[in-house]
Amino acid sequence: MPNEPRYCCAILIDSRGRYVFERRPRDEADAPGMLTCFGGGREDRENAESCLRRELKEELGFEASELERVFTLRTPRGEAWFYRIAQGATGPEEGTVRALEAGFEVVWVESGSELMKEVGAWHRVVFDALARGEREARVD
Repeated sequence: MPNEPRYCCAILIDSRGRYVFERRPRDEADAPGMLTCFGGGREDRENAESCLRRELKEELGFEASELERVFTLRTPRGEAWFYRIAQGATGPEEGTVRALEAGFEVVWVESGSELMKEVGAWHRVVFDALARGEREARVD
């Protein structure tokens, strides 16, 4: 589909203000052992929001309410659009979901926690840029 990203990711935040990440297996090709947002690659004939809803269901068993696009990351492999759940709604609470893909785990992280240092490089670019009030970035 034209004007659609290659990847879609969700910045999930629970009711206590903690980020909800996936820890990737150490043998993964991309960001091994790192914390990343949930999401993935868009399939043919799928729009960005449909992609993200499918990925959240497949990876986490979570159904998101209304989504709000908040960031565009341009990478050598294509654009990634990052979404948050719309104002007033929250991401999954601890103990209500589990990773549905073997080797992955769900991790809840306070924004100032040392664990934030374990966020994968591309996702770290997004979080740092959002903290500066930016809505897009490029990585090489």
